[in-house]
Amino acid sequence: MKKKRKAVEINQEPSTSPTDSKSPTEPTTEMSRKSKRKRKGVSKGDNRTHTKPCSSANGQANGQQENPYEYCEVTVLKNFGEIKTKDIQTLALHYLGCSQYLPEWCMVSNRGSGHSVCVIMIEALYPFVYKTLGAVHMPNFAGLFPEGPVTIQNPGSDLFVTPASSALLEKEPRKRSSDSASKNGESSKKFPPVEEYVLSKDHMLAHEYPAEDLVEKEPAVWTRFKGNSAIEAKPHQLYAIDCEMCKTAAGSELTQIAIVDETLDCIYKTYVKPPNPIVDYLTTFSGITAEVLQGVTTTLEDVVAHINSILPPQAIFVGHSLENDLKSLKLYHHRVIDTAIIYSSGKGGSFKPGLRYLAMRHLKAKIQDSTQGHDPAEDAMTCMRLVKVKVRRGPNYGMTQQNPENSLSVYLTKNRKTGVFVDKPIVAQQHCHGLAQALPAISDEVALELFTKRLMGKDKFYWLHMYKLEPVYRACTTIHDMINNPTLPAALRFIDEAIGAIYAALPQDTLLCLYSGCSGYWKKPQFNGSDEAMKELMKNIVRQVRTGLMFLKVKN
Repeated sequence: MKKKRKAVEINQEPSTSPTDSKSPTEPTTEMSRKSKRKRKGVSKGDNRTHTKPCSSANGQANGQQENPYEYCEVTVLKNFGEIKTKDIQTLALHYLGCSQYLPEWCMVSNRGSGHSVCVIMIEALYPFVYKTLGAVHMPNFAGLFPEGPVTIQNPGSDLFVTPASSALLEKEPRKRSSDSASKNGESSKKFPPVEEYVLSKDHMLAHEYPAEDLVEKEPAVWTRFKGNSAIEAKPHQLYAIDCEMCKTAAGSELTQIAIVDETLDCIYKTYVKPPNPIVDYLTTFSGITAEVLQGVTTTLEDVVAHINSILPPQAIFVGHSLENDLKSLKLYHHRVIDTAIIYSSGKGGSFKPGLRYLAMRHLKAKIQDSTQGHDPAEDAMTCMRLVKVKVRRGPNYGMTQQNPENSLSVYLTKNRKTGVFVDKPIVAQQHCHGLAQALPAISDEVALELFTKRLMGKDKFYWLHMYKLEPVYRACTTIHDMINNPTLPAALRFIDEAIGAIYAALPQDTLLCLYSGCSGYWKKPQFNGSDEAMKELMKNIVRQVRTGLMFLKVKN
């Protein structure tokens, strides 16, 4: 006589569930009898997206015959409504036996038979991209997920995108620490000198600053900052730099620069004529027009030579996301302070706060408010002021501290589950505690190699963040631009092949979850209309950016 297959349906209704009073770390076997029931199958109204047979470890241990009808299954219910990124974390913890809670949009059967959970975030695989090009360039997705993806909502607001990676990797919302200063802005404590805020070489590489070896590899293009040794040496000398760029036939090129010293005097400001034809002046942001550059003869080489002549060798460059300014200058320097790094917006992940936000939050100053574009001197002065405030109030000022207890990796450790996190260095290390191991990777190719080597181990949670589409969407301001970007098909094929290879290497009984999102790094469009029209345009863009896809499958 055939045995009935067992299944456990979890209905998340805290007011009626008999398991709510129990600890989230209790195993499934401790659940109330009312929550356990036998059933012959899933109702026809459900959308069974992931089914796999699974052996009963407990039956074998008791000398019983293996039950061929037991299986591990995750069932996504039809027409449930909005699914949020945070729900993926809830599902992963439930599948691993770390929590009895389960999102209302799915059911899990025999979760105790599951081996591990593999979550992969694919940056910028938006629904319109997958719908338009997925069938052509992503055959592995069609084979692995024949019923297609489910739409999810990434965190944020009408006008803002919160990094989707932080929403999943943090167990609870982060708590803002109090500033290390008294109410009047001063403190009696002695804080580190300004040199302590200079980025290390590892941090510079992690934040995509120009590498030192570029000077040797491309000496005709890149220059090492040397400075003027005749200038009087001081313990430290800060110089804030801000550049404005236009889009040329060769990409983003320098068209204006300003340098401000510690006294907030602008010691250098000039327009620059790029060597290649300009295809987009980006006037809304750069303030540059064809009329402005008419008659300008200053070249990039002239600017770099002048910088080397007016600044001392020991100068510390200050700026906001200064890697972009140094790239436009084709200049390498190892002593930099980045206000986008030494301050935090509290959004987590690799997200960097905007200079306008920092000015309003910490200086009560309103900048970048002109319809004629940004003033690089104003931005440079703001950066210098922010650094001075930081040095005066201490390293914890303006930082949203992450409580390690709220990290997903710590929660896994409490349940004796090991994890592997493969991501950019700053993200991987930020979210790894306890039994979790960070494997920093500077490219998707390196990440894929590190990730697949660890898949056949004893780890229970695997995290991978793929950024292959990031350069594509960072360069675009419209859907049309992204869909027609010539590099997009190759990037989609790389992702498709990578997912196929990962699935082949996954251990049996592993829940694979792919989801797409945005880390908050996207380009705002050029727009010359009214403020209200601009606001509506931004809402529409954010709505599209926040909408992602989720693919689920238990390996057969």
